[in-house]
Amino acid sequence: MRADAGLAAAQIVVHLRAMVDSCSYGDLRATVGHLTVHPDLTNIVPARAELTVDLRNPDDAQMARAEGDLAAFLHDLEGSRSGLSVTTRRMAKTSYVPFDNEVQKVIAQAADDHGLPHISLLSGAGHDAQELAALCPTAMIFVRGEYDGISHNPREYSTPEACTHGVDVLATTLLRLANQG
Repeated sequence: MRADAGLAAAQIVVHLRAMVDSCSYGDLRATVGHLTVHPDLTNIVPARAELTVDLRNPDDAQMARAEGDLAAFLHDLEGSRSGLSVTTRRMAKTSYVPFDNEVQKVIAQAADDHGLPHISLLSGAGHDAQELAALCPTAMIFVRGEYDGISHNPREYSTPEACTHGVDVLATTLLRLANQG
C-alpha cells in the first residue's frame, strides 16, 4: 500500500538507459553512480531512495532536451503513485568544452612520430583542461589502461611503459607547440 522508493529509483535507472539507447539525444551518456535506499533493511519496503544522475553530452542543445525530458519523466513518475514524491537538486552543470583541433593534430603527429597507435576520442570528464580551454588552446593525452578502459576505480591501471609513451608524446607536443609561437 506504500510507495516503494526502491522501485521508483529502479524505474529512473531503466529510463535513463532507455534515453541513452534511443540515440534520440545524440551522444548522451548517463550514469547513476550512487544509489541508496532507506531504511536499507532486507524485508522493509524502502520509504526513501537517494540517487545521483550524471548526464553528459557534447551537444548542449541535446543535453538541455535530455534534461527536460528527464524532468518530465520524474514529474510523471511522481504523479503515477500515491505517496511518492520526487525531489531534485542540481549539484553541477558544465557546458560542453571542445578542445582545439590544431593541438589535437600536433598530439596525433607526435604519437605517429613515436610509432604509437592512437585514436581520437570524446572525453566527458571534467579535467583541468576543461577550465584551461577558456584561456588557451587545449587538448588532452590519455594513456592506455590495462582493464578495458576502466577509470576512476581502484582497478584503473596503466603500465609504466604506457605512461612513458604518454610522457614522450606530451614532451614532443609541448616542444612543437613552443616552436610554433
